Amino acid sequence: MAAITKRENGQWQAKIRRRGWPPQSKTFRTKADAEAWSRASEREMDVGAFINRNDAERTTFAEAADRYAREVLPSKRGKEQDGYVLRRVSERFGRHSLASITSAILSAYRDERLKLVAGQTVVHELNMVSRIFKSAAMDWDIALPRGNPVSLVRRPQVSTGRTRRLEVGEEALLVQALIECKSAWPHAAFVLAVETAGRMSELLSLRWHEVDFTRHVIRLRGKDGGVTKAGDPFRDVPMSERAQEVLLSLPRSLKGQVLPISQNALQLSWERAISRARKTRLHTQLKSRLALVGFSDSDQARELRALVFKKREPLAVTLQLLATIEDEDKILEDLHFHDLRHEATSRLATVLAMHEVMKVTGHKSAKMLARYYQPRAEDFAVKLRNAEKNSRAG
Repeated sequence: MAAITKRENGQWQAKIRRRGWPPQSKTFRTKADAEAWSRASEREMDVGAFINRNDAERTTFAEAADRYAREVLPSKRGKEQDGYVLRRVSERFGRHSLASITSAILSAYRDERLKLVAGQTVVHELNMVSRIFKSAAMDWDIALPRGNPVSLVRRPQVSTGRTRRLEVGEEALLVQALIECKSAWPHAAFVLAVETAGRMSELLSLRWHEVDFTRHVIRLRGKDGGVTKAGDPFRDVPMSERAQEVLLSLPRSLKGQVLPISQNALQLSWERAISRARKTRLHTQLKSRLALVGFSDSDQARELRALVFKKREPLAVTLQLLATIEDEDKILEDLHFHDLRHEATSRLATVLAMHEVMKVTGHKSAKMLARYYQPRAEDFAVKLRNAEKNSRAG
C-alpha cells in the first residue's frame, strides 16, 4: 500500500515500496491525484507492466538534445548539417519532457512545418527527434512510457530525387561564365565534377599528392580528408584527358590543396556564374528578337545598355520581348552543383559497365546508382541505330 503524506509546501507525496520493484515516489498538488497515481502504479506492478517514468518526466528534450550533441553527434559524418537540424527541433520541443512528447504533438508539428518547408526537410527533423529518443532508451537507460513517439507519426511523402542534367547549350554557356571568374578554381571544380562524378566536398579535399599523372588516377576522400559518404577511406577514380588538362593548368597551392577555395566561396561563384550565363543567353536572344522587329545594331545595343546599367527605362517592346523570352527559355534554370554528379554518372554509363560505374561513383548498390543514372531517350536511339548498322554490315 502506498504511503501518502502532505509536505510543508502543501503538496502531497506518494511513495510506493513493493518487493521486486525499485522504490517509487512522486509529488502532486492534490491528495486525490497522489492516490490515483499510486493505484495505477501498483496495478501495473501487479501485472508486471510498470515502467518507471521518473527519468523521462524529469529529462527535458533540450537536455537530451544537449547530451546527444556531446556524445553522439561528433561521430557522425554529417555533423554540421545534423547540428543545424538538432538546434531546430530543440528550439521547438526543448521545454517538453521526454514523457510529454506524443505522436499527436509531433503530427501537428509535421503539418505546421509542411506549410513552410519541403517534405524532405520535415523528414530530416522527425528522424532527428527519433534518434534522440532511441539514444535515451538504448544508451542512457531512460524508460519511455509510450515508446518512441516518432514511430507512430506518418512521414510526409518526398520526391524520389532530382533528375536534372545539363541540357543542350548549357555547358558551353556555363563554362564561359566560370572561366570569367576571378580565380581558376570554380571552372576547374566544374570540369572535375563532370569528369569524376566527385562530390563538392570530395573535390575540395583533393590534394596534389593524391593526383597520379602516371597512372591517370585521382584519389578522392570525404569532407576534410575523412571517409567518403559511403564510409570508405577513399575512392580511386580514373583521370580523363579533360580532367588531366585542367589539372595541369592549375597553379600549385603551398598548402597542397588542388582547389584551395572554401565550399561557401565555391557555391557563391557557382551561383554567380549561373546568373551571368543566363543573362548572356537572355541578352543574345533579346538582340535576335529586336532585330526581327526592325531594330538596328545600334538600337539593340542601346536597349541592352538600358537593361544593364538602368540609367533609363527600356522601351516597352523591349520589356515585353524580354518577358516572353524568360517564359520560354528555361536554360540553366534550377541547376545545382550536385547535379553534375548526375551528369557525370550518366556519361560514364555510356562507356563503362554498371559495376564499373559503381566503382567510380562509390555507390554501394544498383538502386542507389539508379538515382544518379539519368539516360536520355536520344542516347538510346543512337545506340540502337549503331547496333542496327553493325548488324547490317555484318
